[in-house]
Amino acid sequence: MFYLSNILIILYNLLLYFLFRRGIYNYLRLSRMSKSNIKKSRKGLCNYWLYYSINKQKPLGVLYHLNIVFLILTVLYSVMAVAVGYIEVMQSAIWWFSVLLCLAEIPASIIASTYNCKAEYGKPFVLLAKGKFNKRFYSSVFDVLSWGITAYLIYFAYQQL
Repeated sequence: MFYLSNILIILYNLLLYFLFRRGIYNYLRLSRMSKSNIKKSRKGLCNYWLYYSINKQKPLGVLYHLNIVFLILTVLYSVMAVAVGYIEVMQSAIWWFSVLLCLAEIPASIIASTYNCKAEYGKPFVLLAKGKFNKRFYSSVFDVLSWGITAYLIYFAYQQL
């Protein structure tokens, strides 16, 4: 049960991390940075994952630091859960790490959903709208639901301790 729940948490965290990266991309596009400039600035491992050169050109502020923290916590949690998740002594440490990761996810997903909505619909919060590009219906209620899932994961991890 422990291993399966950790695999599901890893998949959920990876999904939220890539949605957060999409939010950073939309923030850069909203701040009038061209697609070609973003693409050129993301060449190289450090620049792709940490936005190092983009942060030098245009300071990202809290997004830059939140990306670094979220990336490190996601990678470390994934490696710890897969590599030593079966060892009974390490399970409580992994659950505490899960709580830290979920606490980093909440502001990251709030920021990402705000910029994703601004890029697609022009407003930071959308009750129900049809997309300009993909013509699908979207609601920010789904984002609030993901924050609730993250809060439940914190509660679930705390109960396992």
